[in-house]
Amino acid sequence: MGIEWSMKEKLEDLDCADDICLLTHRFCDMEEKLKRLKDEAELVGLHIDINKTKGMRVNTSNMQKFKLEKKEIEEVESFVDLGSVVSESGRTEEDVASRIKKANGVFVLLYPVWRKLNISKEVKIRIFNTNVRSVLLYACETWKTTNQITR
Repeated sequence: MGIEWSMKEKLEDLDCADDICLLTHRFCDMEEKLKRLKDEAELVGLHIDINKTKGMRVNTSNMQKFKLEKKEIEEVESFVDLGSVVSESGRTEEDVASRIKKANGVFVLLYPVWRKLNISKEVKIRIFNTNVRSVLLYACETWKTTNQITR
């Protein structure tokens, strides 16, 4: 179960704050993981909200519905985790487009700063780098860089 991380280790899940991402290659492994997660959560008094639980498949032909307690889990084509878009295509373009849109929004909000004549170009560049560029490049280390993405 999980994704091979190294010769001896497998990545079974990604845990972030109040989110858990379960990873498997096979449908039957996912069913088992969901059941184990539910059982372990109940041991400490936690409950999985089926309405907030989502499923996403990447590169598979098996379209059996994921279920938890006989209730179907909603399937999604993409979701946002820690500000980054994760999509079933496994590609980076959606996340890059989202980052460009967010950075443009920040740039537009700073129009009054760009128009000020009493603010030096050096200060404006520092403001750009800390406020616009940082939004644009947030989590870019996770992007698969292609020539298209680089352009």
